[in-house]
Amino acid sequence: MNEHEPQRVPEARAAAGTETPDLRRLEVSTRRFTQHIVDGIASAREERREIDDTTARCIAHVLGRAYGRESALADYGREGEGQYLSLRDEYLDLYGTPDTPILVKEWIGWFGTYLVQRGNLGTGRRFMNEHQSPKLEQLLVRTSIRIADERYTVKIPANLDSGYEDELIEQLKELDLPDNYALQAFLSLPDVSAGTSDLRAGFQESFVNEYPFVEDAVRDLADVDSLDLAIYEATESRSLPHETVQIDYALIEEHVREAYDLVEWKGYIYVFHK
Repeated sequence: MNEHEPQRVPEARAAAGTETPDLRRLEVSTRRFTQHIVDGIASAREERREIDDTTARCIAHVLGRAYGRESALADYGREGEGQYLSLRDEYLDLYGTPDTPILVKEWIGWFGTYLVQRGNLGTGRRFMNEHQSPKLEQLLVRTSIRIADERYTVKIPANLDSGYEDELIEQLKELDLPDNYALQAFLSLPDVSAGTSDLRAGFQESFVNEYPFVEDAVRDLADVDSLDLAIYEATESRSLPHETVQIDYALIEEHVREAYDLVEWKGYIYVFHK
């Protein structure tokens, strides 16, 4: 995924009703295509990449057998095209079904991650062990939600379906998201999930302060005023010109950014512990 590519943001919506999955048909289809899918996943592991299009369509075909030919998954298996949200709500229904085989749930992890990465919808596998199968719980997906008359882009784990929207909106309303610019800035960080149950605590522990300009943040966080004073006293005591010692502000800012996230948001700089 290239960070310079346009970032698509799916809009959360109420989960569409799905029929009860037919696990018998799923089992038959799984046996038929296991070797092909296993080989495709093995190649992806070896080359440290996502599964290829053919393997993804094969997984979708197998999963679609649980819902029939009219399902979004079955259509993706045939055409290789489909809306992420519709596909997600179907495969997550299977993902959350206790009787779905573990092997199939592993395939769903590969397929869901493939869709997110293909559509540039998420933040990448930054929290995953590259030697293990991808886990949807550890993949964050940018999602657009509406609160009052404004939309906000937040990130939620890829294992949460569209029906999670109402719960998420209520949580963010309780945190006064529309008027809390610092929280908005916090949620814009790539590793922050709006779906965590302890969002309030995480925000409060991470938030440092807000500043009108980056220079103000750097001076405060690095205590540059004390450094200025120490340089002044040192040069004064030696009768040296005050310009003898120069502060490299760019280097100090680089040092500050190693310890803090500085987010420019709505005219201010919001600082958070990394």
